Amino acid sequence: LTDLPGELLELILCCDVLGAADIGRVSCTCRRLREACQPRGKVWPSLLKYYSHSDSVSWLEEYKARHNAGLEAQRIVASFSKRFFSEHVPCDGFSDIETLGCPSHFFEDELMCILNMEGR
Repeated sequence: LTDLPGELLELILCCDVLGAADIGRVSCTCRRLREACQPRGKVWPSLLKYYSHSDSVSWLEEYKARHNAGLEAQRIVASFSKRFFSEHVPCDGFSDIETLGCPSHFFEDELMCILNMEGR
């Protein structure tokens, strides 16, 4: 694996079946793989599937913040009662999300992931 060209190695690490824990484990194995998983590369942004990518971001830190916001969004969505499953949601219906202080695109990303989950 470590003898592969960097572009091919990066392509493998960006595979859809690998998650953040997998990338973290791979990066701990040796210097070559740690460099392939560097925060400014393509591996960490590939984990943010429904996210607008930018080159001026520390992707590892962005992924950590996005992951934490995603967990919180999942908790909030799971707590929604049946009254929210209607055409009209009251203005205060999203107050939980607004008070968290995370960027709104993190929640948009997580909601897109939830909507696109298999079995939904």
